[in-house]
Amino acid sequence: MGGSAGSAQSTGGTAASTRPPEAREARQSIWGLAGGKGGVGRSLLAANLGIQLARAGRRVVLIDLDLQGSALQTYLGYQRLPRSLADLASGKVAVLSELACETPTAHLRVIGGLQRGELRDDPVAFVRQVAEQFSTLSADHVIVDCGSGRWPATVASFAEATVGILVTTPEPAAIEAAYLFTESYLRWCLVRALTGERMAAIQSRLRETGIDPSRVSFRAFMTRLQAIDAAAREAIAAIIRRTRLELLLNQVRGEADEEAAACLASGFRKCFGINLATAGIIEHDLSILQAVQKRRPLSQQYPNASSTKEISRAAARLLSVGVGPLRDADEEWEDLDALDHYRVLEVVPKASPKEVQSAYQLLKKTYDPETTCLSPLMDAPGLREMQARIEAAYRTLIFLESRSDYDRQLLGSGALKDDQVRGLHAQAGAAAVAAGVVTPSAEGAAPSREPEGAPAAPASGTMELAGGHEVPPSPSAPAAVSAPAGADVEGPTAPSAPGDAAQPLRGPEATPEPAPRSAAPTCRPSRRSGSATCRRRCSCAASCASTPAASDCPGTTSPRPT
Repeated sequence: MGGSAGSAQSTGGTAASTRPPEAREARQSIWGLAGGKGGVGRSLLAANLGIQLARAGRRVVLIDLDLQGSALQTYLGYQRLPRSLADLASGKVAVLSELACETPTAHLRVIGGLQRGELRDDPVAFVRQVAEQFSTLSADHVIVDCGSGRWPATVASFAEATVGILVTTPEPAAIEAAYLFTESYLRWCLVRALTGERMAAIQSRLRETGIDPSRVSFRAFMTRLQAIDAAAREAIAAIIRRTRLELLLNQVRGEADEEAAACLASGFRKCFGINLATAGIIEHDLSILQAVQKRRPLSQQYPNASSTKEISRAAARLLSVGVGPLRDADEEWEDLDALDHYRVLEVVPKASPKEVQSAYQLLKKTYDPETTCLSPLMDAPGLREMQARIEAAYRTLIFLESRSDYDRQLLGSGALKDDQVRGLHAQAGAAAVAAGVVTPSAEGAAPSREPEGAPAAPASGTMELAGGHEVPPSPSAPAAVSAPAGADVEGPTAPSAPGDAAQPLRGPEATPEPAPRSAAPTCRPSRRSGSATCRRRCSCAASCASTPAASDCPGTTSPRPT
């Protein structure tokens, strides 16, 4: 990859000086679709995105730059095209616009790819030759099928896009391939931004600090580059910001598969320090298979299919980011150890307890060493360390007392402002500090809990979760009941699982002494389940739940038939 990267850099120097990327992006949007592995539906989505844009009145040109196996025209209903990129590679045609072929869809043209190894020159140089002529196509949108894998030509064509669309499926192998492709793309940006001598000097400085440049993550590299060469880091960032990354998740079969999009976005933030927005989620649809078998475009053969409608929505979403100046700086190139609990859980400071819970469950699954798709980028110790930080952040933010203390620390350090904190517990915490009743605790400290993990009940008999949710004591239970010696008293209710933490939680409460078994009236058994069920709320509810019998409940005036 190093030799190809060097040739791309030397080839692209003149193009960058004669055709600034800013000028090109201001007037033309270039969408590049790529995937870490084949078979994820990349070419089909590229063809149907072009059809949807053309139906919206946009001038669209589809280009097949998959130099390892072009097949874009088959998803438009063509077996072969009269002209293709092979004519440009052989020198028969010098202008790219002469290769564009009209299609039955108005405003849509297509340029076919190479077949049978017709390219004899450097593939990366050929990609740059094609990219330099995008401006001659007279199109509002150029959609490029870049191919799949980490071949240098595939990465080079993806780097030419203003909107880089990663196509993947929820399969673990496809997700891992998407991570590895993105890592190759980001390292490609390093090669384009820095000369060989400058990069060698940076690597030498990293080795002096005990860091192996070949094994360090991209986020860690950019974090340490700020202290070594800030100008080099800014040059790399400028190239990365030319392409906005979007995700198309294809062949989704349920809600569990949809979580792959959020897992990918979290991995991108933690490992690369960049954001990955979700442009669309395409459900598994048999109409796609039928359209492919018939060699007909999906959007034309099945316009009312669910997959067609989802592709249309994805095209509308991408239109909002496809044209415009370079995007703003939104990278997170700082040390992971410097992240506060909110950024570790990837929630806003005003997040509700339910949102904190949902983020915790998702991240716990994402960074599980046994099931994660991040193993190519993070080793087992790094995954365990991340899991520990996620657990500490969750334990701090899910409980009102610890979250209030933590917010006061962030407010005092200036990391948060008053309007960024969740209002109810922030006001209560501020009042307590003003009155001198509460003092901030250690950062990240969690409230005291029972050995099994249940939080201790407050002295007032109530309990609060983060966000000010107050749980009153049970109306049927007195504040304290002393059981006589030898009586059989039930213990406190077991704490809920983390997934149920948003529900009202009860602290350890004293429960009334149940009546002796011999004299305990119970409810009539249900015919459906065969268990004793109480027909009304009465004083015998506790004993009814544990003692099956056929007598009627004393809380009812007459037997009720089942």
